[in-house]
Amino acid sequence: MVDDMTETSEDGNNQNKIKDFLKKIFEEKDVSKSEFIVAVIGNIIILYIVNSLLSWDLGFITSAFQDVLWIFNISICATIIANLMFLAYHPGWFRSLVKIILNTLSFLVCYYLYTIFPFIFSQAAYTIILKIILIFGMVALIIASLVEVLRLIFKIIKI
Repeated sequence: MVDDMTETSEDGNNQNKIKDFLKKIFEEKDVSKSEFIVAVIGNIIILYIVNSLLSWDLGFITSAFQDVLWIFNISICATIIANLMFLAYHPGWFRSLVKIILNTLSFLVCYYLYTIFPFIFSQAAYTIILKIILIFGMVALIIASLVEVLRLIFKIIKI
């Protein structure tokens, strides 16, 4: 009988340890509104740069960049809108949901850059390196999205 009680208390203790571990992993940092404002300003600058690249006549960017510009614009504008929304409303579950959407758009940017590849480099090594970076970026975005899905689940079930 005593052994049963010890096992039960150990199970409860282990469950608490698991919950504490999960809370630490999925713990969100405190964010200030200034971070969202800086993100909006930064993304507006990036939007301008991305849309100006073709007019700058950079030798390594081809006219095929026009074919990926639409997904860049959607992704950057969505990020700007998300950060503006976060200024007014940013509970953890909402941020996780929005981050999943933004990660999906970023994945699409990497995917289209990889498949269309609107770049020409003088050395093949640069092409290979950039394609590897794009692949790693896509993998990282998948992992980040899975983490956000888990965060969202844990926020909803309040672990």
